[in-house]
Amino acid sequence: MKLFSKDKATSLISSMIKSGRLCHAYIICGEKGVGKKTLALHMAEQILCEAQSGEPCGLCKSCRMLSHNAHPDFITVTPSGKSGNYRADDLRPIISDANISPNEGERKIYFLPDIDRALPAAQNVLLKIVEEPPSHVIFIMTAESREKILPTVLSRALTLNIPEPAESECLEALTESGYEKTAAEAAVSVFGGNIGRCKEYLSDDGAKALPEAFAKVSDALLRGDEYALLTALSPLDKDRDLCLGVLSALKDFLRDALAVKFGGKLCSLGKERAAELSKKLRQSAVEKMYDDISLAEIKINGNSQMSLTLCDLCGRLSSER
Repeated sequence: MKLFSKDKATSLISSMIKSGRLCHAYIICGEKGVGKKTLALHMAEQILCEAQSGEPCGLCKSCRMLSHNAHPDFITVTPSGKSGNYRADDLRPIISDANISPNEGERKIYFLPDIDRALPAAQNVLLKIVEEPPSHVIFIMTAESREKILPTVLSRALTLNIPEPAESECLEALTESGYEKTAAEAAVSVFGGNIGRCKEYLSDDGAKALPEAFAKVSDALLRGDEYALLTALSPLDKDRDLCLGVLSALKDFLRDALAVKFGGKLCSLGKERAAELSKKLRQSAVEKMYDDISLAEIKINGNSQMSLTLCDLCGRLSSER
């Protein structure tokens, strides 16, 4: 399987395996859809492969078990919180289980996807074992936002930042997956090089709701129309995931508006109109809007009432113009 935009990470793990100096914890960071979980599985294949050459051979018993999701030493931890959050009780069993020797080889891997959605109490439980794990234990975690991870946990892990693939790589990945070129190009025009989001867009009609909702909100923001902005934001209180997706896309849009001022690369859904927004607003106003949206995200992730949060956000964004 070809990996896109992950050569530096896989090369690093390969060199660590060859030198016998693997870290005991890794946090793979990147936005949704860039392939964090794909990289985590590949890292597990590299580490658990019996050949120990730095690259998975695909033939040994360990590689075959991993390909069938049946390796007893690759343990995926699942959150039980209603909002997909890890609770302390989700992570406590790791402490005792980690002391049990691996079943097949020399190492046991615990995979914790979206560790940035772990509640602070849960992260403190994890810290107890990440601080001084048994020599055979390795943690592989993924996160969209490292800011939501406790500094004490971050300091005990190696962070691997995964960039978005180039649009040409994304198009290659989509066509190799069987999507028609024309449809793949349309998806890339919306989501850039984000392979995961492009696949969602192509395979799930519901995924098209994100760019449509973003277009309405960003257009209202661009025109400075408070009523239109409220009208565009209000329906999002019925779909938490869609709401968070739109807010994340808005942050990227504002980031691009700032990038225009400094000649940076543009990568948001609304990158074509970022220059127009940049001309209309002062840098300080764009930065404040970004902070307002980040605060709304925190409130929604904290299970605040979405309708009130979105109404408050509308007022804040309108007052910054």
